[in-house]
Amino acid sequence: MDLFTRHESPVLIPRADVDWASGAVFNPGAWYADGIVHMLFRAVPGGYQEIMVVDEGDTDPRRGFDDYISYIGYASSRDGKTFAWNNEPLINPGESFDRFGAEDPRISRIGDLYLITYTALSRPAFEAYEKNGIRIGLATTTDFRSVTRHGVIGPPERDKDAVIFPRLFNGRAAMLHRVFPNIQIAWFDGLEELCGPPDDYWDNHLATLDDHVIMRREADWEEKKIGAGPTPIETEEGWLLIYHGVDRNHVYRAGLALLDLDDPTRVIARTAKPVFEPETDYELIGDVDNVVFPEGAVVIDGTLHMYYGAADKVIGLATADLSDVLMAVRDL
Repeated sequence: MDLFTRHESPVLIPRADVDWASGAVFNPGAWYADGIVHMLFRAVPGGYQEIMVVDEGDTDPRRGFDDYISYIGYASSRDGKTFAWNNEPLINPGESFDRFGAEDPRISRIGDLYLITYTALSRPAFEAYEKNGIRIGLATTTDFRSVTRHGVIGPPERDKDAVIFPRLFNGRAAMLHRVFPNIQIAWFDGLEELCGPPDDYWDNHLATLDDHVIMRREADWEEKKIGAGPTPIETEEGWLLIYHGVDRNHVYRAGLALLDLDDPTRVIARTAKPVFEPETDYELIGDVDNVVFPEGAVVIDGTLHMYYGAADKVIGLATADLSDVLMAVRDL
């Protein structure tokens, strides 16, 4: 089923004239407000060297990179397709918890506050799986010109794919995250606790981790692991969640789920088959081959714009009627 229509070419690519984004530009979070698409994207300077590594959940070595440190940049668009971007990064790696990289941002908005979750690396990128150096970082902003950094808000555990629901549930904040290999939910007593969880919060969460799982691996295309993609989108039928799945051959694809509006731990529907997978040259071949990694999604005049990292090198765009997407969640 060809649910999504691809834009004719990547919407962002590396720029030789911007040092911190000269090697790769990918995995974007997005938010649409007041006629503007705000995009945060992961960027890596050029010059990194190929090495062989053992990835999360694997035993066999595969391709990785040395001298590989990610930054988070900002770009904006009025039509959702043509983006102008700032020449300076919005988030520079450099704190003790992210000095080896700030990766894969997602954007949520509650009130006037934008909440930016990202993957914070305290160890070199392709050593981090072994050294427990992958954590959830949080920054906030009101204008995308300056940010307040809240440090690590996730558990002392390898944890990725964190995204905050863009409204409170009876005063409580909810965040999806992924302690390998499934998707969990974490609840907080408001934004203050989210930005600074108590010392024992994550110990208690990890002790009962299986109780917090809301989606598990099911189909062959998601056999290795799954993870939340863009910020969940509130619709009349439920929270629309685009998520990624990885198979035994390390191919990244995207699926859909609907979560209950008032109880997002309840999965109403979920696609058995992927709705988006690598097809174009820039999705099949790059720094990491065979990857589509949706991380930003906005609705403009009834059309869902899905922004995704392609082969860990560039940013692609695919669109679909939101009504068709909601129908597909139940039919596929």
